[in-house]
Amino acid sequence: MNRMLLITLLLVLAASLMLNVYLWQRFSNSPQSSQNALNQNLAAQNDDASSPNSLRSEEAYKRSGSNSIDGARNIDDRKIDTRSRDGASIKEMRSLSELNALLHSGDMAALAASLNRQLKISPLSEPLLLLEAELIRQTKPLPTALLNYYDLADLPLSNTALIEINEKIRTLYQQAQQQLSRSHQWELVAKLNEPLFQRVPDNKTFTVNLATAYAHQLKVTLMEDVLAALPFNDPDAQAIRDIASDQQIAANEPDSDTTGEPQLQDPFLEEDNNVRVKLERIGNSYYVNAVALNQRAFMILDTGASTTAISSNLYARLGKMKNLSFIGIFNVQTASGSVEAPLVRIPEFRFAGYTFKNISAIVLPEEALPDADGLLGMNILGEFDFSILPKEDVLILNKR
Repeated sequence: MNRMLLITLLLVLAASLMLNVYLWQRFSNSPQSSQNALNQNLAAQNDDASSPNSLRSEEAYKRSGSNSIDGARNIDDRKIDTRSRDGASIKEMRSLSELNALLHSGDMAALAASLNRQLKISPLSEPLLLLEAELIRQTKPLPTALLNYYDLADLPLSNTALIEINEKIRTLYQQAQQQLSRSHQWELVAKLNEPLFQRVPDNKTFTVNLATAYAHQLKVTLMEDVLAALPFNDPDAQAIRDIASDQQIAANEPDSDTTGEPQLQDPFLEEDNNVRVKLERIGNSYYVNAVALNQRAFMILDTGASTTAISSNLYARLGKMKNLSFIGIFNVQTASGSVEAPLVRIPEFRFAGYTFKNISAIVLPEEALPDADGLLGMNILGEFDFSILPKEDVLILNKR
């Protein structure tokens, strides 16, 4: 009996011991397993977050709401789909060739919208920035386009892009400055140089050219304000002051000769060294005949226009950019007020028997000139002392 009881007690003790060992192993291993599972889960999340696709998505998310700098310099020729921040919509991004096609086709509104969208994603993409700069050059005033190029030159772009940008600044500025000064468009010379002088006040070229424009317009106070940026005894400053003095003398002597006068080639009716041009009166306007390159032009005589203008129809007949050089967009004064229009260079223009070389002309939309091919402005009429005989409908010209 005692033996059986002892065996029973031993079996109970053995079972209890085994149960305790089992429970101890279970509870001691469970936290470690949970921690290991948690660690594995976190590691998996970190690996996923550090993957290239995840990083690009996070960067795109940040850029979509800020101006964060994108390290990517270029955009390739593939279509890129980007999902909005809430994932609700997908916008197709145009390739570079498609964007250039929009520029060449003249669809500026679509190009501007696409560039605006894509530059939010890649704000330092050089092809996009240069394409946007070209869009601005073709749609905004030239001074605005030049200032935009100066802003681009301040960005951390590649040396290749910076060289191209600086060359654009030099070429566009020199082309416009030479054309406008050669045709004595001093008001437009001033408009070209004023914002550049403010942007780069230590650039002597802008200082000299702006002061020269003021001198030719006899705006002596403005001229001196600009020349204050140069030493008083600077030889260029003195030469500009001499221009202002000569202009004052010329204003008091209207018969004095000027340089660069047009060449009289065709026989016209002359009387006492005056050229008489027959006018056609329609309503309150006088019309004259002229020839732009090989195209006849019926033009309104507009003494209130600082610059000669041609209609978009005549512009098309002249072959657009093939025969005319695009200088830039300028704000110019006409009899109807101030307008913003493209300025082009016409290689040859004939009026009243005189031939003018490389004259400036703005291009106005057809609705602005429904009954004429253009406006004959003061950049041509200013070469003469002129008067109108209303009773005879005759324009009297006397070359200066």
